[in-house]
Amino acid sequence: MGGVLLGIRSRRGAYVALAILTLIWGSNWLVMKTALEQAHPVVLNLQRTWLAVALLFGVILWRRRLRVPRAWWPVVVTGFFQTTLNFGATTMALAEGGAGRTSVLVFTMPFWTLLIARFVLHERVRGGMWTAVALAFAGVLLVVEPWRWEGQLASKLWAVASGFGWAAGTVASKHFQRKHDLDMLEFMAWQMLVGVLPLTLLPLAFDYPATQWSAGYVALVTWTAAVSTATGFLLWIAILRYLPAGTASLNIFAVPVIALLLSMTVLGERLTASEWWGIAAIAAGIATLTVVTLRATRRGDAAVPPPTPLEGG
Repeated sequence: MGGVLLGIRSRRGAYVALAILTLIWGSNWLVMKTALEQAHPVVLNLQRTWLAVALLFGVILWRRRLRVPRAWWPVVVTGFFQTTLNFGATTMALAEGGAGRTSVLVFTMPFWTLLIARFVLHERVRGGMWTAVALAFAGVLLVVEPWRWEGQLASKLWAVASGFGWAAGTVASKHFQRKHDLDMLEFMAWQMLVGVLPLTLLPLAFDYPATQWSAGYVALVTWTAAVSTATGFLLWIAILRYLPAGTASLNIFAVPVIALLLSMTVLGERLTASEWWGIAAIAAGIATLTVVTLRATRRGDAAVPPPTPLEGG
């Protein structure tokens, strides 16, 4: 369905779609950061998530196959980590932190995935993977600088929490796929719906500032909800019909690079020396993980569970 719906019918088309998707997800960090100038992070997150939910269920209804989940536990668990924690923490991080710095910290997701999958899925972590995890952990410490309690510490911790939520949602979805026959489009739509419900209660308990509506803000919210989240998910499904999951997953590591370059160019974001060293360590960890994954792929063994088909932010 996804490939035909989006006009992807070949391996070459899938590579083109993957390049487009990487650009979409990379630029989405700048879009969300800009939108936060006119809305509270909780409110923005609700607006973009509810719109994405409506669009995904619209596609399901168009396919005439809307079904209520037979098992709600997978939906609730995945929804909490993937949508409540991941989406919620990302917007909180962006509210006070730079888009580029936030994206780098969120994209420590693969390393959290390795650790969580070790205990939940009982997937073996090889020697090279431990090296990648150690480099990433050192990089996170250098970027977050927990020994400095001033500045953007809270924002950085929110970003790390988002990456952890994304990883936990990834492992949860893979775990439940082993136990249940899941239609991923329906499953992800339902988990997003369930995951956004706790966040929807927050405006009832707290008095958030009113959104400054404008044509520009509507365009920004529409982009992050309709293009980055809903269409991005459909593109991911279509891409995985023609490309190996490992190949597609490794390409998304270009997303934080794009986000960082755009943030520095457009928003004038500047990093400290410690943050640059931290990003270099994370990049080294990603490079190590890439080599290990490619070697495992040649042996026919997926080294890293592919990310959940959402933009992780």
